[in-house]
Amino acid sequence: MNHSLQRHRRLYSLFRETGTEKYRHDLVFSFANGRTENSADLTDLEAQALIKHLEEQLGPGAVGSHTKSQTIFEGQKMRRRILSLCYTMGWTTWNKDKSKSEVDFERLNSWMKHYSYLHKPLNDYSYKELQRLVKQFEHVAKETLSQPHES
Repeated sequence: MNHSLQRHRRLYSLFRETGTEKYRHDLVFSFANGRTENSADLTDLEAQALIKHLEEQLGPGAVGSHTKSQTIFEGQKMRRRILSLCYTMGWTTWNKDKSKSEVDFERLNSWMKHYSYLHKPLNDYSYKELQRLVKQFEHVAKETLSQPHES
């Protein structure tokens, strides 16, 4: 395990509290920038970022509710939409170990810092902010795909 047992326990406690246990692999994958789906493989910083994210989802004094977990799930769906568009636009790299193409997170993160409307990493966008970000990224994808390719 790349982080403390205490942090790992807190992470799973938050998965239960927020109702996101079913989606934990997607959340871990997102916070590890596509490196792993296994929470034990998260670095200390990645685990702390995910914990912070889940704590923010609970809000001050809130208890986990279906509405809150549904919002988190919808946010993850929007993040996956952006990752899907990366594949469509060819923003990918080849992973030799897995023998498959993966999202080029270096390129995506660079774009996010320079051009996304709030200039912050994908995982830092709230549910409400993601709605506008997805529209912006869909527009970028449409523009990128409509450009004539040079032979």
